Amino acid sequence: MASKFFDSAISTKGEFVRKDSAFRNWITADGSSGFKAEGDRYHLYVSLACPWAHRTLIARKLKGLEDVIPYTVVDWLMGEKGWNFTDKKPKCSPDPLFNAQYVRELYFKANPDYEGRFTVPLLWDKKNSTIVTNESSEIIQMFNSEFNDFCATPEQKELDLYPEHLKAQVDGVNEWIYNDINNGVYKLFKTSLVQEWICQESGGL
Repeated sequence: MASKFFDSAISTKGEFVRKDSAFRNWITADGSSGFKAEGDRYHLYVSLACPWAHRTLIARKLKGLEDVIPYTVVDWLMGEKGWNFTDKKPKCSPDPLFNAQYVRELYFKANPDYEGRFTVPLLWDKKNSTIVTNESSEIIQMFNSEFNDFCATPEQKELDLYPEHLKAQVDGVNEWIYNDINNGVYKLFKTSLVQEWICQESGGL
């Protein structure tokens, strides 16, 4: 990971603090939110090195939305300018919408005054030319409940990844995964000293 990413996420106490996602729009089946569930309207950007992005691909597959929501994989290595597009590495490809060089460019297209981090996953709305959300849990929930008319099979349409009677348990497990697994690697950088040591050992990565 790029050192600038950690610099922006380290608190005054030297602890890693993940900031809330900046774009929190919501897709609905009926379009009442201003973002209607439609085929080939949305594009998903992911990194296969990011567990947050990876789980959106799992939900997309389970719900049979492969032909409805295309996706692009960025370079697995985050550089000084953040995630970049490339066709030089397996499964990665250039940006098909704007020919952007970096994910950060998409954020500035959505909001020229954006001042946050440039994260994936990112769900882009081609109709409104903006970011729907960059929060993976919300992308999963929208894939699960709002795109049922587009699922590939009746079984996938009926599949509920977030059933009402299990929501409390799902939320509990999700909280554990969030804090101790997905976010655990970043907590290795909980002190500025550890951060500096790892950067030195990795040649400034």
